[in-house]
Amino acid sequence: MLTKEFYNIIDGNLNALLEKYKDDEFIKKHKSTNAINNRKSYALLIWFLEFYGRKSNYKDFITDGDKDSSCDIVFDNTNNPGDKIFYVVQSKWNNADNSEKETDKDEILKALNDFDTILRGEKQNVNEKIKAKLEDLDNHLKANGEVKFIFLTLSQYKGGADENIRAFIKSDEKTKFEVIDINRIKVDYIDRTYKKIEPLNPLESYHNPEENPVTLEIVQTNGVVRIQTPFKAYMFLLRPKSIYNLFEKYGFALFYKNVRNPLLQSQFNEDIERTAVDNPAYFWYYNNGITAITYFLPPIGGKAEQIELTGLQIINGAQTVYAIYRAYKDASPTKRKQMDNVSLVTLRLLESGGKDFDLNVTRYTNSQNPVDDRDFCANDDIQIMLQNASYQTNIWYEKRRDEFRETPENITEVPNYIFANTYLAYHLQDPSSVLKNDNQRQETGKDLNFISHREHKDGFYEKIFNNETTFENMLCGVYIFDVICHAISLVYEDTFKADLYHLLALFKVAFTKYLKAKFGDKINVNKYIIKIYEQGDKKIIIKTFKFLNQFVEEQIEVSGNDEKTRERLVKFLFEPTHYEKIKEALEDLEISVEDIENVIIEDNEQLIEGKPDEKK
Repeated sequence: MLTKEFYNIIDGNLNALLEKYKDDEFIKKHKSTNAINNRKSYALLIWFLEFYGRKSNYKDFITDGDKDSSCDIVFDNTNNPGDKIFYVVQSKWNNADNSEKETDKDEILKALNDFDTILRGEKQNVNEKIKAKLEDLDNHLKANGEVKFIFLTLSQYKGGADENIRAFIKSDEKTKFEVIDINRIKVDYIDRTYKKIEPLNPLESYHNPEENPVTLEIVQTNGVVRIQTPFKAYMFLLRPKSIYNLFEKYGFALFYKNVRNPLLQSQFNEDIERTAVDNPAYFWYYNNGITAITYFLPPIGGKAEQIELTGLQIINGAQTVYAIYRAYKDASPTKRKQMDNVSLVTLRLLESGGKDFDLNVTRYTNSQNPVDDRDFCANDDIQIMLQNASYQTNIWYEKRRDEFRETPENITEVPNYIFANTYLAYHLQDPSSVLKNDNQRQETGKDLNFISHREHKDGFYEKIFNNETTFENMLCGVYIFDVICHAISLVYEDTFKADLYHLLALFKVAFTKYLKAKFGDKINVNKYIIKIYEQGDKKIIIKTFKFLNQFVEEQIEVSGNDEKTRERLVKFLFEPTHYEKIKEALEDLEISVEDIENVIIEDNEQLIEGKPDEKK
């Protein structure tokens, strides 16, 4: 989704809020064209409160008045761990053109100066409403309370004021600061709208269950199952209240190592909630329970009702936890009492056996439902980075199977296994490994592209995904791949039966030579490919592909000997040394601009303008 496209969505929401609250005194006083910045910044605060804070009574929070120079929110909130935190939010609306530009550093510095003035208790010329809030904030700070400042902007923050921000935070350990720009808003909006999962809320402060002690209430009426070797494990029962308290305090941080995040809405969740509320006594019989890992398992006495754990992560049963939390949260006191009286949930608690053991436990406890190898990598930083980068385009990087419950009309989701194969062939120039991986996948079901070399001697994960991997390089390979697939009418499953990935790899060599001959050595090949693809001008890609196809045929074909030709083709496909020989021949070949541009394209080779087919 291009930045301007997303900007239009948010700006449309702001306009709707301005119309909805048109009788608001502040909005009515800023109707002039010159006051659009004030009006839209005010609407942005309302949107922020409704989207992140789930607060519809915005007038209780926004503290702007006629004499104020900026739009602010000052309010206190009790977070999940039960701590009171004050939030000070300043918003900066930007027009569509500025949404694609970097946030003005001076704007950040001005906000920091305003926030510093607030901390010192020296903010002047404020209305009575904000004055009362600032007095409450001052008392909160004197009581050693925490305050978080947020600068909200519809431009793109790229770290230009990081040094100033660090200095501001360093001055007081109880002070936090965060910039929420249009890119962060976009990621959160996509999470909630299209993935149906809850984004990280800047107005909440969860403890990290991996770093903080977790107190868990357990039920021992029916005994506890203990396993001692090779790794310690317990199995006992929990009541809904224990699960509710656990999620209320730690939220989605409980599932960081889970291959699935719980969906905000799903039929499966609704069924679990319905059972928990309508038939709580049946819950244990209908539900498989929860599996969790902890760093250390303490000795548990026979009468213990509470245990303290360190490094807790729920690796299976995220949907169960979230559904019980929702059901319990919405239940009446009487219904809660009934649920706790008759409803039980099984918890399998394992002591960590190290990264490989933990990963395998996660893998096998989720094996009752289809889980791809790539799903186990979905929470890796590199996968998150690539997906977030893809949100700047209309090609969304799918890092987990079926993670997008829906997408906008102009968006195409492409699974990361396609990105991995095309990147391996195009950018890393290793097409033979693509076919090798496909054979492995056909025989064993394992996708080596998403398996570490530490788990399997032929694992490619670290080769493909590392600090050198960029979404631009991946996207370029996918675009060329898509054009070639359409040109020869192949669906994704059939591409492994041809020399497509080898031609994709050689394309980079030939097209680079062509572009440098035409434009000079400084041409950025990937950016040029992305530009012509997105403009729908794909003829030159087809011409290069046809040129390459003929070149490879000439290198492989043995005149009058079909058997020898087939033998050389097989070696070209599966033996890297034979591919390298042909690649070297192509690198030594003089390619002129005319060699490519004079290639004739038949009518049936003309391509339809569009985006990659996500089914490929």
